[in-house]
Amino acid sequence: MSTILFELGTEELPPKALNNLAKSLYNGVVAELDKAGIGFDKDHSRWFASPRRLAFILKNIDAGQADKKMQRKGPAVVAAFDADGNPKPAAIGFAKSVGAQVADLQRLKTDKGEWLVFDIEKKGRKTAELLPEFIQSSIKKLPIPKPMRWGDNTFSFIRPVHWMILLQDSKVIEFEMFGLTTSNQSRGHRFHFPDFITIKSADTYVQQLMDVRVEVDQITRKEKVKQQVINIAKTINGTARTDDSLLEEVTAIVEYPVATVGSFDEDFLQVPPEALISSMQKHQKYFPVFDEDNKLMPNFVALANIESKDVAQVIKGFEKVIRPRLADARFFWEQDQKKPLDSRFAMLDKMTFEKQLGSIGDKCKRIGKIMLSLGSKLDLDIHQIERASTLLKCDLVTDMVDEFPDLQGIMGGYYAAAQGEHENIAAAITSQYKPTFSGDSIPQTPLGQALSLSDKMDTLCGIFAVGKKPTGNKDPFALRRSALGIIRILQEAQLPINLYELIQTSLNQITIKDLDKQTVQKDIESFINQRLKHSYLEKGISHDIVDSVLALKPKNLDDCHSRILACVAFKENTAAPALAAANKRIGNILKKSQEHLPDSVTMTLLHEEQEKNLFGAIEAMKRRFNQEVEQRQYQRAFGHLASLGEPVDNFFENVMVNSDDDAIRLNRLAILKQLHQLFNAIADISKLEI
Repeated sequence: MSTILFELGTEELPPKALNNLAKSLYNGVVAELDKAGIGFDKDHSRWFASPRRLAFILKNIDAGQADKKMQRKGPAVVAAFDADGNPKPAAIGFAKSVGAQVADLQRLKTDKGEWLVFDIEKKGRKTAELLPEFIQSSIKKLPIPKPMRWGDNTFSFIRPVHWMILLQDSKVIEFEMFGLTTSNQSRGHRFHFPDFITIKSADTYVQQLMDVRVEVDQITRKEKVKQQVINIAKTINGTARTDDSLLEEVTAIVEYPVATVGSFDEDFLQVPPEALISSMQKHQKYFPVFDEDNKLMPNFVALANIESKDVAQVIKGFEKVIRPRLADARFFWEQDQKKPLDSRFAMLDKMTFEKQLGSIGDKCKRIGKIMLSLGSKLDLDIHQIERASTLLKCDLVTDMVDEFPDLQGIMGGYYAAAQGEHENIAAAITSQYKPTFSGDSIPQTPLGQALSLSDKMDTLCGIFAVGKKPTGNKDPFALRRSALGIIRILQEAQLPINLYELIQTSLNQITIKDLDKQTVQKDIESFINQRLKHSYLEKGISHDIVDSVLALKPKNLDDCHSRILACVAFKENTAAPALAAANKRIGNILKKSQEHLPDSVTMTLLHEEQEKNLFGAIEAMKRRFNQEVEQRQYQRAFGHLASLGEPVDNFFENVMVNSDDDAIRLNRLAILKQLHQLFNAIADISKLEI
């Protein structure tokens, strides 16, 4: 058993691609090792990544492949020898192919005859011999969209390669790639320790690099960045916002992180904070700092990749480069306000949303009509609906959003408020894209909820209508996210909206020729229900509970949620297994019956005591049950249903449903029909796996 180290030293690698490159390199080699049957300690093996290197360490790796014995099968004996037992060409040829004499061949008897065979021992190859092949194969498969060449070389990589290490413990495994030969020579920090260093062994690699100011462990480096950012912000009584995506990117930029805190002119705080934050995070990779009231402070935290003797100069450099960025944001903020937001609407007609669906302006008009259909249900002001649907996308043609695309919607809300629009309208525009990610909040106002719903539903219906629904991992219009957003808004805001009517209304706004709206509607309903089911499965709700409720196609998703919770509780009821089995049995009986069943039960046709008891139990609880269902008190309704357990069991044990007397048979089927309706009033409990 030994430890393997591989390191590929390069020029600074693209930060956003760094971890994926290192992980892909490691996984590619691991896949080859698995295929070759070479074992190692996967729990303690891992990949490493820093701005100038991709590396991995394999712990307790086998010395090589195990030897294998293989049996080669040759021709049938009857075809291999003549009548005198002399070998024919088939036997001679087979012996030659396995490097043996005919006399050395063995015979194998099977049900289909006797065959010539020969046992071949295949020696396993050494790990040190195979690893160069595996590494080169993995490197060639790395996800590099734009490889580059350097010097006069014919080979290419994502960045110029300057050194390679491949060690088995302390011994160098030599191979050539990128015009280099592997060695035990690495490099330290570009500025602190620019010279080559000798890596003594694979086990000392991480610590040796740390000694020369390189934290090659990206997990440790990320945690150091985070803690430094948090701690230095505290020195100015602030709290730094450490978004994980920014942490990842900054971690991929520095090999030896040193946090510094800088400042900018307070006058910039007159600009909406989101614009300043976006400028700091997106352009400069700085961390914004907030005071105890969660207001943006005129400060930032930046990471240096050097331990400077003159920190003041480093901070001065950071402040110098952020100032023009913030000045741009202020300029855009001031310039954009010189033009009324609604005057930009005409420009949206020149922005294509989708070729068959028209422009962004067309989309806004469709959204307005969808919102009007929601107006009475959500008690919305018609003027506010019309105004919000006119202004909602106008910030797309502002200078600010052109520079900072992630601020669309947010800046529209600010501009609307600045020009005196009603606060409901401004808030709705701001939150139109919510929720944008898992854990994000939904819009908080009815107008905002209607606007977000209408926008998402228009996109969903429109893209399905033009035949571009998601396939596999491809979802360019983020329709899965739109569907989940629709689900969350309807459920969390407890909106009295019929999902299927909303889909139909949205489809009615689309004017594509020969559109089969009925088929598209079914596809969209299925798509949303799939997302709904998946969201419940992620929350730990079992698939049978979800299926039992979705089988009824609930129109109101808030109501659907209540039914789901009731089924979770009902499944724990001791009467549930028998009732679920009975409902399944009743369903099968009713399916087989091709007769028209009466809507009511005739008392005089009830002869058996058990059928009288069952019908009496149904009549005794039906009114209360229906009241509970109507009031969406589903758990209490299930409690009433549980009281039918014993009379249902007795009925099936003692009563012959398919009586020879037609009137009695139909009457008993009518009882089962009523029972089936009760059982399926909340969910199809026959689908419960109990």
